[in-house]
Amino acid sequence: MERLQRSSLLRTARLPLLLLAVGTHPTAGQVVRGNLVDAVSGRPVPAGIVVLVDTSGVEQIRTLTDATGSFVVRARAPGVFRLRTLIVGFEGWESEAFSLARGQSVERQIALTFYRVELPELTVEAERTCIVRPEEGLAASALWNEVKKALAATRLSMERRKYRFRTRTSERQLDPYGVVRRDTMFTSPGYSSWPFASLPADRLSQLGFVQGAPDGPVFYGPDAEVLISDVFLDDHCFRVRLDDAQRGYVGLAFEPVSGRDVPEIEGVLWLDSASVVLRRLEWSYLNVSRWARAGDPGGFVEFAALPDGAWFIRRWMLRAPVAHVFVGRPDTLLYGVKVRESEVLDVLDRRGEPILRYSPPDSARQGSKAGY
Repeated sequence: MERLQRSSLLRTARLPLLLLAVGTHPTAGQVVRGNLVDAVSGRPVPAGIVVLVDTSGVEQIRTLTDATGSFVVRARAPGVFRLRTLIVGFEGWESEAFSLARGQSVERQIALTFYRVELPELTVEAERTCIVRPEEGLAASALWNEVKKALAATRLSMERRKYRFRTRTSERQLDPYGVVRRDTMFTSPGYSSWPFASLPADRLSQLGFVQGAPDGPVFYGPDAEVLISDVFLDDHCFRVRLDDAQRGYVGLAFEPVSGRDVPEIEGVLWLDSASVVLRRLEWSYLNVSRWARAGDPGGFVEFAALPDGAWFIRRWMLRAPVAHVFVGRPDTLLYGVKVRESEVLDVLDRRGEPILRYSPPDSARQGSKAGY
């Protein structure tokens, strides 16, 4: 079984990586400090991913550049390493190998030339064939590489907590016929985070995305860690999806491999077809009880980036059926549906001043899984 390889568009550069200084700090570990700049304009590149890898390509650590393009990465032990840069929508770059002695600290300047990612030809066969861990050179592999970068940038941006967000959240309880029984809405400030709870990928693989609980089944959505895990890649196949209803976008569809009999998910990761930037994840549930299927369980997550390159979750929705269990009887009916949806209204700086405002979409309160 082939594994997803790193992009063939990864460029190994000789000139842009410049050693500026070398020092030894016995208690500081092995440290690489530097700046990432645009080779053409000389401007700093904020929110770029810088990865330190060893000679086997094993990742040691990754970080985001700050507003000045600066970064710091630390190796766990002395050795020979390379630096990689990952910019969403652009080709990757890799440095030549360099050594880090015990306690050594080096400074490096990376002048990066930007090349847009170009997708392989999107064929009918690419849409029909669902592949587990697609090989390098296939359109599905190119799309997956960009998905991984966007998810990594989102997670790292969340960890940095540079911005706060004022969000509006809606919680609705529907009856089995879709009539709203209860509807609450509130706004709140806070940092961006993955919007719903998930479980470790190996546990989801073993027990499924819907698991029993005393109060009824719990529907787990996929978080970034689950989506990029080896377990998820082994349990699902991928194919390119083009849809007339999603003009301007190209999808990377996923579904469980044959033989998966636990509750599963299938869905689509939608990317902008011009910039190859991830915009939306949507999914639905498979292998669930008939009563649960009647509640149309599923959800979506929409992604966005700020002008400085920081990524965040712009909007999300999770729709989960609620069971009506009869005491002493084996049958279960659909009692209702819980819909929780949230969207960012304002992006705030650390002082609480708004730097970006959004107008709520017309579909914000429909609770549907419709596309753009």
